[in-house]
This record gives sequence, structure tokens and C-alpha cells, in this order.
Amino acid sequence: MKSLIVYYSKFGNTHQVANAITSSLEGNGDLRMITFDQLTSKDFDHLDLLVMGCPTHNMNLPKKVKPILDRFSRGSLAGARVAVFDTSYKMSWLLNQFTASKRLGKISRKLGGKLLIQPEIFLVTGREGPLFDGEITRARDWGAGIAQKAST
Repeated sequence: MKSLIVYYSKFGNTHQVANAITSSLEGNGDLRMITFDQLTSKDFDHLDLLVMGCPTHNMNLPKKVKPILDRFSRGSLAGARVAVFDTSYKMSWLLNQFTASKRLGKISRKLGGKLLIQPEIFLVTGREGPLFDGEITRARDWGAGIAQKAST
């Protein structure tokens, strides 16, 4: 299985979550972790699993992430299973509809990917973090769930 974890992190919290998820996927074939800045269309070739994550900025994707994803054409992710996450403040159920992970999920579907699991939010204590206690463990568990679903 060819898997790719792509993330953007401004203060290091999303990077920590991406590392935890990556550790849960190790041993399941070809696995790479890169930043959004490093992402090219060749990374999508023969891809089985894509995990994307970034922080929520102003109830949206960070300004650096959307233009990168806009470079890719519809069908770029055809056949790939996708999981998306973000790091964010604890918000009301209403505001949870406007997170980076929801936007990433929508974009990945437009690119032809199929969501494997519901988008996930990992909570930070403040604008720059840190992550709440237990979030790294939760990220490892979420990654293990992805690995299990991807293997079936």
C-alpha cells in the first residue's frame, strides 16, 4: 500500500499530530510524510491512502494551503482513500462545521478521493497551542483506525 501524509503546521501542533498518525501507519507498505509545500502531482501517482492535515485559521484553511491544492485537477486522487484532520480550538457544534478538516475533505472529494473515515479535530489550548493532554494518544489511535480500515 502506498500512503502519503501531508501536513501544514505553523506552530508545530499539527506536525506533532501528523507524526503520531504516521507512527500508527508504519509497517503498512510505502509510507511518506511531507509538508504541503513539498506536494507535487507526482505524489498522487498510484496512491492508495492520503492523510492530510492543517490547522484551522479563521474557520478555514490556512492561506498557504488552499493555493497548493488548487493546482491539482479533478481526478488527481482517483481511487485513493483519504483521511483528513485539523488542529483547532474547542468550538461549538455549529462552528465545528467550519474547520480546516471539513474543507480538506470537500477538496479531496472534488479531486476524486474517497473519504475513508470522518474528518477529525485535534484540540489546542490556545492560538499557538500546545495540544491538550491526550491528543497525541488520540492521534495515534485515529491513525490505527485508518490503518485498519485501509487494510480491508
